[in-house]
Amino acid sequence: MTQLAGVAARGTAVTVLMQVAKMLLQVGSVTVLGRLLLPETFGLVAMVTAVIGVAELLRDFGLSLASMQSRQLTDAERSNLFWVNAGLGLLCAAAAWAVTPLIVAVYDEPTLSAVVPPLAGAFVLSGMTTQFRADLARRFRFGALAVTDILGPAVGIAVAIVLAARGAEVEALVAQQLTAAAVTLVVAVVLAGWLPRWYRRDVPLGRFFRFGGHVLGAQLLDYVTRNADTVALGAVWGAAPLGVYTRGYQLAVVPINQINAPLTKVAVPVLARVADDRAALERGMRRAQLVGCYVTAPLLAVAGALAVPAVAILLGPGWDAVAPIFAVLAVGSSFRAISQIAYWGFLATSSTGALLRLQLWAQPLMVLLLLAGLPWGGVGVAVGYLVGSVGYWVASIAAFGRATRTPVRGLYATGARALVGVALPAAAAAHLVQRSVDGSVVAVLLGVAAAAATVALVALVVRPVRRDLQGLVRTALLLRRRG
Repeated sequence: MTQLAGVAARGTAVTVLMQVAKMLLQVGSVTVLGRLLLPETFGLVAMVTAVIGVAELLRDFGLSLASMQSRQLTDAERSNLFWVNAGLGLLCAAAAWAVTPLIVAVYDEPTLSAVVPPLAGAFVLSGMTTQFRADLARRFRFGALAVTDILGPAVGIAVAIVLAARGAEVEALVAQQLTAAAVTLVVAVVLAGWLPRWYRRDVPLGRFFRFGGHVLGAQLLDYVTRNADTVALGAVWGAAPLGVYTRGYQLAVVPINQINAPLTKVAVPVLARVADDRAALERGMRRAQLVGCYVTAPLLAVAGALAVPAVAILLGPGWDAVAPIFAVLAVGSSFRAISQIAYWGFLATSSTGALLRLQLWAQPLMVLLLLAGLPWGGVGVAVGYLVGSVGYWVASIAAFGRATRTPVRGLYATGARALVGVALPAAAAAHLVQRSVDGSVVAVLLGVAAAAATVALVALVVRPVRRDLQGLVRTALLLRRRG
């Protein structure tokens, strides 16, 4: 367990650092491209990705997590999984081409006919990348995995900025995604250090498909929820309001998804090694939860409190309507950050059937909440996201505890303590300070300083918070000793 703790500490630290860099990269791209492109341009691409993005899940089919979670994986199984994912990527690309006329008809946007086909090519590249990245995670090569996570997007963003500066519009965003997928594939292959052999029929993959099928079902339901807002807003309100909403979404929700996805590749293989020992599993989950509770969630809450000056700095004039959307989505994402621990627990214990049963009722309820806010535009949909995120945190941890008979009271206590005792006071302090000063840059700087001072004061006064933060420090020290 001590050795795994060291592995987890190193993996978490590397992943968090690289994802912070990726978040900064993402925010930088939103800032620069927001000044080069119109809201309608972002809205057009969002319309397409909301519909055909489901192919990203289908081409994976849960097989990346299945191979990461597996304690035994032969070279032949790994090669067979590569060909399956590559084939699924090709099928998804063909399907996206086929449904292009339907997408154009749904949105009544003829321009989309030139957007869907090139974006479909990314599915082929991503399908070929799947098992290389999964293999890096399974072998605990988190540094190499982090490099693949950041190099591809970085090059893609650079290409998009260059093209947009030269006058390209939607083509710049399409090129961004294709470039990122291609570079990620090349880097993953080089760092993984292996090439697939020919497919072998005598090597069964049934156990991977059983695991992956349940994961796919859960992910599809989650996907519908995550994109219902985009599809509904685009169909009812049009490209421009959707473009405003997606800017807030890119700043508040996409970063948390970008953090959770790579952290999953750290947490699942590590927690799976102790899944048979429920006491050790519970300790490992509480330790893993500290990152979301005391790093990600407070940062998101403070960012939401500073939404007005932050949006003014990042996006410039003409984007004021993004601020309230970003503020509400950021608070909702705080709850998403701490509910991720239940997802990791389901996967680590192979309780994917229970995960699917949870999603079958929780995600449709979330969609209803999103649609209920539709009459009020982007802000109303964001409020639906916030309410649903709070409920999902409560329900997901309870479902995990019932399914695996793992104690979850500590998970609730840590999450509530971090949100109510740390994130909320820090956000309130930041918001009050930024309202009392002039100038966006000064407001953000003083707001962040006020939030940091509040966190320090709470840690000094509240013993459980101080104990949790000491746990983070011990993890960092463990990383240093073993690094």
